[in-house]
Amino acid sequence: MDKGLIGNKTGPVQFNLGEILAEERVEAHFQPLVSLKRQCIVGLEGLSRGVHSGSRGLIPPYELFRQAALQNLEAELDQLCRKKIMDSFRSIHLRNPNYLLTLNLDASVLEMGPAGTGQLLREAAQMGLMPSLIALEIVESRVEDLQELCRFVETLRGYGFLIALDDVGAGHSNLNRIPLIKPDILKIDRYLVENLQNDFYKREIIKSLVSMGRKLGTVLIAEGVENAEEAQVLLEMDVDMIQGFYFSRPQSMADLDEPGTLGRVKGVVQDHKARSLENMGIKRRNMGWFHSIQLEIQEELSNLSEREFDGKLEEMAFRFPQVECFYVLDESGYQVTESVMNPVRREQRNPRLFRPSSKGADHTARDYCYYLTETGMNKNSFLTESYLSMTSGNNCVTLSSLFKTREGNPFILCLDIDNQALRQS
Repeated sequence: MDKGLIGNKTGPVQFNLGEILAEERVEAHFQPLVSLKRQCIVGLEGLSRGVHSGSRGLIPPYELFRQAALQNLEAELDQLCRKKIMDSFRSIHLRNPNYLLTLNLDASVLEMGPAGTGQLLREAAQMGLMPSLIALEIVESRVEDLQELCRFVETLRGYGFLIALDDVGAGHSNLNRIPLIKPDILKIDRYLVENLQNDFYKREIIKSLVSMGRKLGTVLIAEGVENAEEAQVLLEMDVDMIQGFYFSRPQSMADLDEPGTLGRVKGVVQDHKARSLENMGIKRRNMGWFHSIQLEIQEELSNLSEREFDGKLEEMAFRFPQVECFYVLDESGYQVTESVMNPVRREQRNPRLFRPSSKGADHTARDYCYYLTETGMNKNSFLTESYLSMTSGNNCVTLSSLFKTREGNPFILCLDIDNQALRQS
């Protein structure tokens, strides 16, 4: 918790905003942005705290800006906060010239149009800061005029400022504005980060944002990281930068503990390495075991005729409960057996969406089929990437292999393996 912070438990703080503005009683605080891959501090987010005239305690920003909105002083407060932050950052920049500064931009600046962009440029110049050092964080949901927003952003980008879109993934966030603004940085809202190690849906959404960021050339920053588990999952998903209380709470320039932050970064990386190597070993051992199952099944099938396949697969389903589904295709890619589901599998999801394919089903568009028969790779087996099984609704991989019966007829054995089975030790 910020040292001396008041008003966060006992209700609204009583203070005179006019006096704070006149006496410039605003203190700049900074929270590090860290790169786990590079194991370094990349930059700082600049934040502001008001200083109470009586107790000298710190007034949280939401109290300051709530009062500013009531008194129509948002533009004045926002300008003072930027001034204090950039003034403090100037000293940090002399020690760490490669640090990036991110600044929250109030919607009132956007409403000023060209005057607002010119003011931002002058403020940076007065502090001796190049615009390329500064990323301006915009909460696009507060802006109704999209055309004006686009003009504003393009003008700032022309000056050299970086553009960051804040609160991506929050309830009000609108992804269709990303192609309009074309941000340099997307900041993932803390809602998506909280407890993501235990939330499959949050992880998949962040994976999608990472994939989109790679294709758009946009850097992703995850906010609100409060423990090592969240940080390790974000590292695993290749999120570019991270910030949050786990690495450092917002601190004044004098209290910034950069060595402490770097120590926590290195701790997360070391733990992640150890866990990744262990998981890789488990997966490698499990895949070796599943390959041995595959060889055993196809050896037994090769001694049978096609009409005997179904009975043999049902027998194998009881013998190998770790395999989710068994089926056989002919050389053309059409299913010649029923899909034999494992009797001890996890409960199947909605059968209207997910149901096993039957004899005659066309698998010719499936990579586990055409990679074995049409590519000329001369491979006898193939393992797919993970995908959503339309048979069970689970995430799985398919292990397929070519074999021939005693009559010399070629077939493809397919085993669907639940991803959880691959990860179990």
